[in-house]
Amino acid sequence: MTRFPLTWPSSRCSLVALMTLFVASCASSTPAPSGAKSATGERDTAIVHEPCDKDSASAEKVDVNGDRTPDIIHVKKDGREVCRVVDLNLDGAIDAFIYYDATGAERRRESDFDRDGRADEIAHYERGVVVLKERETNFDDKLDTWDYYEGTRLVRRERDSDGDQIIDQWWQFNNPNDERCAVVATDQNADGKPDPAGVVDLCAESYGAPKPIAPPPSSAAPPAAGASAAGQPAAPAGSTPANAASQPAVTKGP
Repeated sequence: MTRFPLTWPSSRCSLVALMTLFVASCASSTPAPSGAKSATGERDTAIVHEPCDKDSASAEKVDVNGDRTPDIIHVKKDGREVCRVVDLNLDGAIDAFIYYDATGAERRRESDFDRDGRADEIAHYERGVVVLKERETNFDDKLDTWDYYEGTRLVRRERDSDGDQIIDQWWQFNNPNDERCAVVATDQNADGKPDPAGVVDLCAESYGAPKPIAPPPSSAAPPAAGASAAGQPAAPAGSTPANAASQPAVTKGP
C-alpha cells in the first residue's frame, strides 16, 4: 500500500517533481477509470449506465411505504442477486443502482444525487471496498473528477477542470488526519504535466492556513525594590511622608 508523507518540501520545483513521479507511479497501482485514454491523452468522460433489468420476471419488488410503488427492487439471476434498484428517499425516483459480484459483495454503485434521472457518481469496489469514484460535478452530464481510495481513505484525485477531456489537476491528500489537506498540481500550459507555478499546498501557511495563536503577554513584573507602585522613586529612608502632618498622632497606652 502506498504511503504518503505528512509534509512536503518547500520548493515548488521539488513539489512538481514529486507530483510527476507520483502520477506516474500510481498509474499502474490503482484501477483505471472505465473510460480509457485515447492516443492524444483524452479521457472518455461519458457516463455509461450498466444494465440492471428491474422489470425482469425474477425481480423482487419491495414497497416500503405502502404507496404501491416499489422502493427496492432485487434483480436476480440463477437465484443470486446481481443488482439492486433503490429509492432511498421514497419519492418515487431511483436514487441508486447497486451491483454485486459472484460472492455477493458490492462491486459498483451508480448514484443520482440531483434527482435528474442520470448518475452523478459511479463508485467502483474491490471485495466490497471502494477504490475509485468517477464523478460529474458541474451538471454537464460528463465525468470530470476521478477519486482514488486506499483502505476507504481518499488519497488522490484527478480532474478535468475545463471540460476538454484531458486531466489538468492532480490532487494528493497527504494528511490522513485532515481530509481538507492536499497538494494540488495544475497544468496551465496544456502539456499534460504539472506546472512549477501551479502547485499549492492547501494546508500551507502561505495559502491561508491558520497561524498558531500567540500566548497573551505575561503580567508586568513587580516593581523593583526602591520604586513606588506608581513607578515613582520611593522616599529616602528616614524621611517623613508628605502627608504625615495630616495624619492623627498615634499614642501608646501607659
